[in-house]
Amino acid sequence: MHCGKTMAKVIIVGAGASGIACATRLIAKGFDVTILEAENRIGGRIHSVHFGGTNVDLGAQWIHGEKGNVVYEMVENLNLTDYPKSSTYSNMSFFTSTGTMLDKKLTNQLYEIVENILEESDLASEHKGTLREYFDSKYTKQVNAKLGNENKELLNAAEFIRNWFSKFYLCMDPAEDLAQVSVNSLVKYRECKGNHLVHWKTNGFASFLNVLLENNPKSFLTEHVLLNKEVIKIVWDQTGDSKDRGKVKLFCADSSRFTADHVILTVSIGVLKETYQTLFKPSLPLCKINCLETIPMGTCQKIIIKFPNKWWPDEVKDFSFVWTDEDKKTLPKEFPFGPIRNERSWLEDIFGFYTVDSDPNILLGWLVGSLVKEVELLSDELLMNASLFLLRKFAGEIYKISEPSEIIRSKWGTNPHFLGTYSYVGVEMEAREATREDLAKPLVVDGKEVVLFAGEATHSCYFSTVHGAVESGWREADRLIESKSRRHKVVIVGAGIAGLAAATKLLENKIDDFLLLEAQEEAGGRIKTVQIGNKPIDLGAQWMHGKSNPLYDLAKEKQLISDEMSEEGLGLYVRSNGKILDKFMVDKVAFKVGQILEDCSKLVSENSGCTALGTILEQHFFRYLEEHVPDESEAEVMKELYDWHVRFQVIDNSCKDLSKLSAKRWADYVCLDDEAHANMKHGYQSLVQLLLDGLPDNQVKFNTEVTKISFSPQSEIKLDLLAGGSIVCEHLILTPSLGVLKEFQGLSNVLPESLMVNIANMGFASICKVYLFYDRKWWGDSQGFQLLWSSDHNATWQRHITGFDEVFNHENTLMTWVGGDSVREVERLPAEEVGKQCTELLRTFLPNYSVPEPMEVIRTQWLSNPFIKGSYSHITPECDDCNAGINALKQPVLVDGVPRILLAGEAIHSSHYSTTHGAYESGLDQAQVLCDFLLENKPAI
Repeated sequence: MHCGKTMAKVIIVGAGASGIACATRLIAKGFDVTILEAENRIGGRIHSVHFGGTNVDLGAQWIHGEKGNVVYEMVENLNLTDYPKSSTYSNMSFFTSTGTMLDKKLTNQLYEIVENILEESDLASEHKGTLREYFDSKYTKQVNAKLGNENKELLNAAEFIRNWFSKFYLCMDPAEDLAQVSVNSLVKYRECKGNHLVHWKTNGFASFLNVLLENNPKSFLTEHVLLNKEVIKIVWDQTGDSKDRGKVKLFCADSSRFTADHVILTVSIGVLKETYQTLFKPSLPLCKINCLETIPMGTCQKIIIKFPNKWWPDEVKDFSFVWTDEDKKTLPKEFPFGPIRNERSWLEDIFGFYTVDSDPNILLGWLVGSLVKEVELLSDELLMNASLFLLRKFAGEIYKISEPSEIIRSKWGTNPHFLGTYSYVGVEMEAREATREDLAKPLVVDGKEVVLFAGEATHSCYFSTVHGAVESGWREADRLIESKSRRHKVVIVGAGIAGLAAATKLLENKIDDFLLLEAQEEAGGRIKTVQIGNKPIDLGAQWMHGKSNPLYDLAKEKQLISDEMSEEGLGLYVRSNGKILDKFMVDKVAFKVGQILEDCSKLVSENSGCTALGTILEQHFFRYLEEHVPDESEAEVMKELYDWHVRFQVIDNSCKDLSKLSAKRWADYVCLDDEAHANMKHGYQSLVQLLLDGLPDNQVKFNTEVTKISFSPQSEIKLDLLAGGSIVCEHLILTPSLGVLKEFQGLSNVLPESLMVNIANMGFASICKVYLFYDRKWWGDSQGFQLLWSSDHNATWQRHITGFDEVFNHENTLMTWVGGDSVREVERLPAEEVGKQCTELLRTFLPNYSVPEPMEVIRTQWLSNPFIKGSYSHITPECDDCNAGINALKQPVLVDGVPRILLAGEAIHSSHYSTTHGAYESGLDQAQVLCDFLLENKPAI
């Protein structure tokens, strides 16, 4: 299956392992990829060449480890690799500059000490400073502990090995001296388990490139790689013509130019260090400059020589060189050719020659230290003579060494396209707090990653290796792939019922490029069903309010609605002295309060323009008492019942008090039938799950909190996420609660002032449910209790309770509601304490009942939930203007005539606010507004 190319044009600079790994992954995902390679070949620091009848590696040679090594894992079953004939660099043969060989048993003991020190990374993490200081200290202590400090011969041998190691280690961390290497190198570099010298059977490390390219390098080269393209300038932040904004321009040494949506730099850090001041326009951020200036790139050299015959015995695998002080002094005169610095010959830094498994007649020598780049400029002839000189000086007394027939050597340090071999952990890097993670961070313009960085030096723990380079290439490819997946036509914030409805409507209209983000770990918003005794309990939305809405139709179609209805305010109305009121008095007050509420919008004009529902209700009810209830004791009872209705309305409307409710807009809420309390068979969550099941899993993201919303210069919308990164979209549907919108920082940067004013003016508060679970129905057939407080009673939060109601489907359970300012107090109390105080309250009001302690208490905390901040909305007197409040919130935010941001949720439905079906309808309606626009403006094919 072939993926079609996307609109994203990606240019990768560098065709090494990192660049190729990155390219192949992007191509597989449909990206339009071109690699610009400065050399006349691909591979980068993988360079396998034919030499002496075999293939040798001038660059990467071994697979360093097996478990967790992506290179090994890719080729493990392809019969391309083999294990070394000698398992490690241990059991080595040390030859002295006097022509003798050190005792192998002794050197093995000493090298074991070296290996122990290197393996004690936990101890290294406690040390600050250089690797030289750390190693010398540990080595001296362990040598003295193991071998004593009196035998001069042993101590001389130990010093030989110490000096040899200080060079040997530099082929792994290629500094000029161990004093430049941080001891943290032992900690930060992570070894993969397994053999660290796994080698390639025949074709060298180039075998791996073929695997990366799926054995079709010619096709890859033809379609995706341009050779001999040295990039000399990258313009990454276009500030001119808006059409170039977000594009990257690249200029090459041959005068060719390229433009891309994204550039991925995989060149060596050595090249970046040398060129960054002229390469990037504008200049790099200071953090990036700090990384480039201090993360070191070192150089070591391979010297590969071929002999016409194998003059050493099979058991000898190496010739490791250790120098006497006397021979070091005479060396510049003994071999006066090549660089000499401070009376010290470059030959001292060739620490040995080693056999290779690919050819029995080849030896591989290593040159490290400060003179590598100068030696790279020497002739092959001189280097061959020098190598022969060393071998004969150190081993010529033991073996008859023949003249070599061929030589080849690496020149990474002086090649302007590499300027070194690989990176390491340097002392200055640590001192200036430069990190590979900072080096890897992309350059971002308007929320878009325009220049990305890969390569071994950007890997946090596998730096200096091919597998680290490959992983870094994949990392940046995945970053772009993820970035592409983070650009959407539509983003919906909030997976409550409104967000789910909006997503469903988009799919119905065949608009599938959307993402639904939810800050919590599950969908539902203010819907949350829990199972108690294998039966559902709704902590949020509980009832379906009326039949005349599409959510009821959906629930009915799926047979989710119970035949059993619920009602509020049932049961016995009990005064604080324990007396129970007769039903006539209860109904009489309920009728009068209902009459006033029904007429309150008409009564506004009679009340001198006051539009607070609490004021109108109080004035007209107490006027009724004065005019029609002369009996003081009867009036007192009716006042207590009135007080119950006030508490009920505070809870029912989720407000602080009734002065916060608009009497003028009271009739805006509509419920056309009397089925206002329909129960769900399996809890409200069953509806949430039904809607969620209709959406693609990969388009709903949980635990994804949006922290900032902003517009880009192209009027796209950028959403910054708490977890890091951002998402960009063309259209945004915001469905969080009004409580969240009121407190969301920076929302005024994307919403017009008129909308922000109406968000502020609309009311939003909280109510609290408390469920009390008992082992028996101790209240009998009473159907619950409603509490009537005397006017002189001044209880705490319990004063805001209306009563205790029976619960559908849970016969041994009572539920109470708390409203007003007491909600916050109740949410802060432990649930057990809430249950205890409820029990005390019931015992006070019901002296004739034996009220037990509840077995379990559940108390809701919607106000404390930072992603909800309350229960539902209400219309305040500040929204009395017919175009204010909900009517204003429904209007889309237009930018150049394009609906960019729309609000949805229960607070956005003009007649069904505060309800779940209102939220559902709002989600459908607002999404349809967007669908209509998108379908009308659909590009022609």
